Amino acid sequence: MDWEFYILNYIRENMTSDILNTLMPVVSMIGNGVLWALTAVVCLIIPKTRLFGRTLTFDLIFGVITCNLILKTIVQRIRPYDLNSTVSLLVNAEPDFSFPSGHTFFSFTVATIIFLYNKKWGVIAYLFALTVAFSRLYLYVHFPTDVICGAIFGVLTAIAVYHFDKMLFSDNNRHQLLSSSEK
Repeated sequence: MDWEFYILNYIRENMTSDILNTLMPVVSMIGNGVLWALTAVVCLIIPKTRLFGRTLTFDLIFGVITCNLILKTIVQRIRPYDLNSTVSLLVNAEPDFSFPSGHTFFSFTVATIIFLYNKKWGVIAYLFALTVAFSRLYLYVHFPTDVICGAIFGVLTAIAVYHFDKMLFSDNNRHQLLSSSEK
């Protein structure tokens, strides 16, 4: 854990600025999952983006269950600012545990779903996800391993949900489900 505090303290001591002190809380707030949920709802409403919206909805639901309800509850990792009380926060203290970073998880899971549907927009989404991940370190609310694991879990979850959604709703499976129910 010493190396993780080294990174957090390095960022705090060498990278802070008035601009980033204003920008990073905003980036972090955008990456909190609410924007992604609203995006999923809007995409479900628009016929042209309904397939993407369905995959994104499944992904977000699965993410809330695995990341926020299961992993954080099992691991129960204390946040860095609770262990280093000398740090003044730029945001409110978080009510849940630290591992994994939910903001990072959701940003990377959404970026991956976007990438799987549209490579160009996906690259832009990944750049934003990286910015959200950095904001969590900058704000001293997560350890580096919380952020790294949140990104990895987010990518893996999105890939699994994407392929499961394709398998579940493929034309062949729909035909097989209809055929077997007619017997």
